[in-house]
Formats: sequence, structure tokens, C-alpha cells
Amino acid sequence: MRPTKRLKKKPQEGNEELKQQRGQLISSSSSSSSSTSFASSSRYIISSSSLDQKSSTAADSSSANDNGDAYSDNSNKAVVLSNSSIDLCISRLFHALPPTLVATADDDDDDDDKVSSFRSQWTQHGFRTTLVSSPRWAVSVYLDFCRSPRNSTNSAQEAGRQFLLTCIGMHTHQLQLENIYKTVFKKCWCFSLFLERLAYVRGEHMREESICDAINDWRDELTKLIGGENDDSIISRNEDAIKKEKTELLLQKLSNKVPSILSNLIVKLTDIDHSLRTEQLLHEYNRIEWENSSLANACLQRWLSSSNSCRYALDQVYFKFSPPGRYLPKYERITIYFKDENEHGEERSSNKLTVIPSLTEILNRDISKTSHPIDTVVRDMLQTTWDTLLHNGYYIDQNQKDQLAPSISKFYTSGLIGENANNNKNHANNAMPLLLNAHFTPTYPLSLYLYGLAGSGKSSLVRNLFVAMNAAIAKYCDPELLVRFVKQNLNKPYSTLELELELRPNNNDCSVMSIIQGRRMTLAQSKPGLVVVGLEEMPSNVEGSDPRQCDVCSLLSYRFSGRKGDSKSVGTSVGGGTAAAPRNSSKRGISGDATIITIFTSNYELEPSSLETLSKLEMFENLIEVNIEAVAGQDRHSFALSYLKQRVRTTVGCKRLNINLDMDCGGGDTRPLVRYLRMLSFYICALLMEQQRSDNGNIDVSVTQHVDANLTQITNSECGRSMELKCGSFQNLYAARPCILDPRASDIVVELQKRHPNLKDPSELSQILGFYFARTLSPVVILSRNKELISDLTAVIARLEGVEVIRNIDPSSYKMMRSLYDPSDTPNLRDDILQLQRDGGGQSQALVTIELACRTRDSQMIIREIIEDNPSMTAFSSERSALYKDGLLFCVHVERAITPEIASRASLLI
Repeated sequence: MRPTKRLKKKPQEGNEELKQQRGQLISSSSSSSSSTSFASSSRYIISSSSLDQKSSTAADSSSANDNGDAYSDNSNKAVVLSNSSIDLCISRLFHALPPTLVATADDDDDDDDKVSSFRSQWTQHGFRTTLVSSPRWAVSVYLDFCRSPRNSTNSAQEAGRQFLLTCIGMHTHQLQLENIYKTVFKKCWCFSLFLERLAYVRGEHMREESICDAINDWRDELTKLIGGENDDSIISRNEDAIKKEKTELLLQKLSNKVPSILSNLIVKLTDIDHSLRTEQLLHEYNRIEWENSSLANACLQRWLSSSNSCRYALDQVYFKFSPPGRYLPKYERITIYFKDENEHGEERSSNKLTVIPSLTEILNRDISKTSHPIDTVVRDMLQTTWDTLLHNGYYIDQNQKDQLAPSISKFYTSGLIGENANNNKNHANNAMPLLLNAHFTPTYPLSLYLYGLAGSGKSSLVRNLFVAMNAAIAKYCDPELLVRFVKQNLNKPYSTLELELELRPNNNDCSVMSIIQGRRMTLAQSKPGLVVVGLEEMPSNVEGSDPRQCDVCSLLSYRFSGRKGDSKSVGTSVGGGTAAAPRNSSKRGISGDATIITIFTSNYELEPSSLETLSKLEMFENLIEVNIEAVAGQDRHSFALSYLKQRVRTTVGCKRLNINLDMDCGGGDTRPLVRYLRMLSFYICALLMEQQRSDNGNIDVSVTQHVDANLTQITNSECGRSMELKCGSFQNLYAARPCILDPRASDIVVELQKRHPNLKDPSELSQILGFYFARTLSPVVILSRNKELISDLTAVIARLEGVEVIRNIDPSSYKMMRSLYDPSDTPNLRDDILQLQRDGGGQSQALVTIELACRTRDSQMIIREIIEDNPSMTAFSSERSALYKDGLLFCVHVERAITPEIASRASLLI
């Protein structure tokens, strides 16, 4: 430990040069500066302090609870907040910093002077602080002085205090301010910083006429809205609640414009300067978004920006809370550590300090309901996981939640507590200081074994669960951390599986383990992330099958622990019986890495011997078996309703959507139900688009199924118009009165009828093609035994603009997808489709038609994976590189009898 040093006091002098710049927009970038003046410093002091005093007055009207929680609900307080929260966010982001927050130390000063200056800025604003000198310099700020209201006659000093409270998530109404920032201001603020950064590093390009045309209108509207047009704009907005609502609405519209303007700007910049890459610019924009993920972070970046007179080299923030059972608020404090003075200057300033997005919830926990600060956050993360699953179209019933919640909660808890949770199974008794930097470092290995009947939703849960977990972690822990997905199919010959899992030396290692490790930290990532490994289709343990479940588990344990050789020749136990593992095997293996989440799927239960084999590895020691059953009963109806609403809302957009769903949702496999709902959503959207909807943005639709008459009726309650649907071949829905939204569908059928006058069911073909152009079915599969008919259909579609076509693919001679050890340039259909989608502007724009010729039964078996509705993924795939089937049409010529596997995936037979 270093001895305590005596700090030298610096006089509190203002920096005149900085005072002249208080009216400028301060950039969070380390080198950028703004030339746009939004407000004078005097107006900032008056408006900001008065607004904060209004919030403080509202807070005083409803005193905080005895446990220190300053967020109790009060209706009068809410009214005051609704009239001032927009202006508070504007003042925090776009107006100059309060003059009392201008640092008095310089970059040339030693670390002792900077620590002294940093502490003095807290103490002069009424905070109780202490100095920490070992093992590193730090300043502790006690939370009891943050929670206590303070009456000050110095408006500038009170403005500075309120700004600091916002930086540490302790403002009286931080939760509401954070919500407004994320929904209204975040995109505008981050895009403004991005423009400033570009102006600094590419000033000449940003002055190009095409660039100015793309951004000037947006920037002028923002300047006008945030109060740059006159000094009295803030006061007038406070006095006019109607104008306040209009301001919020206009800001929301500006935020909604950001993605399209950003995309257009990047295209123009890369055209002007070919040294710039799209990925490079997007990474810079994402970096700005991560650093400003919350209002607390945005304010913190402004205060610590190099635009200020002194760059504080802050490193970590810890929260020392009261031990469980002994709540002592006066001892609770946050400690802000400086970077080690022995580090080189470049290393000390490389990373900016960003705090955890759930900072306010942690520091202002309800002591009566929770014993540990993270308990509430973990519950919110779990709820966000379930909500995201539902939003993405996967309905998880209460039984599945009850089975999954304990393990996922422990995983989230370990990620927040980090290393402190290694040897502490009961985190409630853990009173170690809690890291408040944006982070997620799990120590609890999460492993799931999902089993159940085919079509029960196992694979769908895996594909959606990692997206939902990523959303929860980004919202509450670290928005910069990414969760990636790797898929490995286990239901293949043992020899093939052994080859794919083989450990190979150094840079020749193309094994699955190497791919998994590479997914944790790709070149595009700024920090290591998490990897979800989907080990799908675990086989049964039937004697004589290839492979057997016990052999697969033995191989996984052998390879994941870093062992080479033949796992069969040494028995089924991990490490090959009692033989000691090689000394370097742990470095080659991945078994001790809690950032790797393993999820098995299978139609068969896990045998006890297989579980014993797996559980000897650390990564499988917490493995739980979850029986996945197809959603049924009322839950199935709830799923159908939520999925239908999601599809309709995505297409038409509305403030409120009410669907009265009166239909039999069936049972068992959910895939036919999802297909039915996708078609039903197509017709609902068609009905709504037939007439002009009212401006209130509300939609009321009723769906009634008449089973006896084989009819489904859709009624728009707003105008009384209705549409009748009937069920045709392949369980397709057809309108009793033809409903084709895209004329290309009917044009194709007309042209095809000229060549084939005896075309079977032309109206059904026209409707199926309408589904294709509307991306309703994923994918559309049309079968025929007439080779000439399939060829002509493909040829007619090939004439259309905006549709890419792949002709004459023979599955018996052309690979559907590249195998693990195939050369990267191996031709295959999956990569061909992905390339056409990229050339057409990405998966959301390109339409692709593929002509397949299946002359044998084996050819039909080969194509079954590529034409199913699930995304096509290999061990190389991530979420972004998977082949999604929206906008794909497979025209398949079949010479022999159609196999059940192909028939179950078909949309129409012509």
C-alpha cells in the first residue's frame, strides 16, 4: 500500500475561455467541439435551476420514505413533472454546463491536484465526501446527502448540484427523466454527437452540398425545438402545456427520422470518400450510443469531456451498501476510483467511464422489499426477457417460466455481482461493494436441456431466447455487450460429429470450439460478449443407432474439456475413466467459461448416464432438464392473439389495436397455427387498407371462425366492412372475393395461363404469389410434377424488377450449404441466396426465387432443411449471417412421389 499523500488545494478560479464557450453544444467525443450556439450561459442558470427547484418543490410535497426511497408516487408531483421534464432534459443535454462545474485543474497538473479538484467540485455543491488513497486515489460520495433536499439561494450552485445528481442517477425524478431521454431524446442526442464527430474528422466532406442537403433540415428543426430561436422559449414552454405536448411529439418525430437519415448519410459519405467503410461509420455511431445509453451517462460524458478544462482519468465506480439486516443509510456511499497513475497516458484515457443503465434502481432500492441492491434489477431483467420473447412471437407459458426462471435469475445475478459471486452461493448475504460500471461478467454456468415432441417449440425458444437475453442485458447492465449464437446439429453420424468437434493445432483449428471462442470476440466488437451454443437434435440412446446419446455426450465432454483422441476407446466418463487429463487440456477447452451458454434440444429425455457424463464438466454442472410442451388451451389462444397483433401492428402501425379473436386454435404442433396466423394477418391488413382509417390511430377488428361452413369472417368494427375467408388446399386461406394487393401476382398468372391454358387453380396460385410479394409465408414453396410449368413460372418471375432468380439447381449435384471443413469458396445455394439478398439491400428488401429440380427421393430429403420455415444456420452462422426465409420462393419440380417431409413444407401443388 502507498502512504497517504497530502493534497495541495487549488483556488476555485473560473476559466475565462471556457466561460465564453458555455453557450456551445458540448460534444462527448474526446476531440470534437461544437460551433452551434444553442443558449447563453445566463439563460441556462436561470432556466435549469428554476426547473430543478420546481421538481424539488414537488418532491417536498411528498416526503421520501424512511428507507431513503425518493420515488414514491404522487399525482400532484406527476403534474409538475410532466410540465418540466422535457425542459430538464434539454437543459442537461443541449445547454452549457453550470459554471460551478468547470474544473480548476489543468491537464498538466499532477494526479494529486486533479483528485483534490474533483473532490472539491462535490463538496462545494453540498455533498459529503471522503478521500481514499489506497490502493488507488478515489473519492467517496455519501448518498444520505444526495437524498436529502437542500435549500440554496445560489442558483448557479444549485444547478450544478442537480446536474451532478443526474450524473449519478440520484435526481429526485431520475426514473422519469431517464424514460423521457430513452424514448424522445436519445436518438437525437447521439446523432448530434455523431455529426459533430464527423465535422471534426471529415470537415471537408461534411460541407459537401449533398451532405448538407441530407442533414440541414433535421438539424435546423432540432435547433428550433431545443430553444435556440429565442431566450424566452423555455419559459413559454413551461407556461403552455399544449405547446409542451407538441414539442414532445415533434422531438419524437425527429428521433424517428434518425435511422433513415443516418443510413442515407453513410451511403453519401462512402461514395464521396472510398477510404470510409460502412462498418467503420456504424461502429462509431454505436460507440456514441453505448457511451450515452442513459441520461446519467450522457450527463457524465458531458462533464468529463475533454472540452472541459481538465480530463479526469476516472476508472471504476463502486457502491458500498448497508449489509443485509442492518440498514444504515449514512454509511452508504459510491466510491469513484481514478486510474492507476503508473499506467501510461494513452492507456489511462483510452476508455471512458460509463455507468450501468440500471444505476437509479440500484441506488434507490426499496429496503422493505429487497435485501440486496440487484434483486429488483434481476426481477426486471427476467420480466424483460419474457416480454421480449412475446414481442418476437414466442409465447412462453407460466409452467416454462417457472422451470427456466431460477437458472436464468442466478445467471443474471452472477453477471451483476461478477467475481464476488464465485464462492458465494447466497448473494443476499454478500455485502461486498457492487461495481457500477456498465458490465456483465457471469460466473454461473447456464446450461439447459429442452426436450419434448416435435413441433412443441424447442428450436424456436432457443432462437428467441438469446435475443431476449441480449435485450435484457443491454437494457439493465451493458448495452455494448453482444450475445451471439452458434448452432451445432448433433443428429448426424458419429464419425462426422467427431470430425467437426476435433481439436486442431493453432491457426488450422476450424473446430466448433474454435468457432465458439471466436464468436465471443469478433473484430467488430469492442469487448468480449456471450455465446449461446445451440446443440440441437440430441439423439436417442437406442442400442445400435448412430449416433447414440451416451456417445455424443461423452464426445462433448471430452472435446469441451480440451481432450483429444477417441472418447469411445476410453469409456464414457469425462477424461476417459480415471486417467489424468493432460496439463494443457484446460487451455484448449471451453468448459470453465461461464460466458458460454449451452442449450440442448431433443425429442428424447436425457438418460441418467448421459447427465452424469455431462455434469462432470463445470459448464454443465448446473444443467437442468425442461419439458417443452406445445402451448395449449387458453395459453394457446393468448399466444395466437399476441402474435396476430404483432403482425398487424408491424404492417399498418397504430396507437391502439384491439382484436377480438373467436376461433379454434387447435393443439399440438404450433407451426401450422403460426402459418395460419400469418395468412390471417395478411387479410386483416388488406381489409384495413381498403378504406381511410380515422386519425385517432385506434383499430378494432373481430375475427370469427365458422367451422361448419369452412369460413372465417374478418370485420372492421370502425366502418363495419367485412371479408370472408375459406380454407383451401394445403390449409391455405383464400378470400371469397379475390384480394390481391400486389398486381404482379395476377400479372404472372395471366402470362402463365397463356402458356398453359389448363393451369390448375389459377386463383389459388395468384393468392400464393401475393403472399410471396407481401412476405406473408416464410418461405413460399410451390411444387409441380410438370417440369415445363415450373420452368415457365420461374422465367416469368425473372422478368420482374426487384426480384432475383436462381435457375436450374439440382440438389444431387449442387450443395445446399457449405459443410464445416469445406473451403470458403465452395459453391452452395445458401451462400448464393445470401449474396443476392445483400446485393438487393439486405434481407428486408430483396426477393429471391429459386428453381429446384428433384429427380430422386434423396434429392427431396436434401432440400428439406433449406425450404423449412426456420432460419438456415451452420456452425459459422450468427444471427446476422443466418438465412431468413422471408421473401423466398422455391419452385420445385418433383419427378417421383412427393415425400411427407416435402409435402408438409409445401404451400401449393400446381
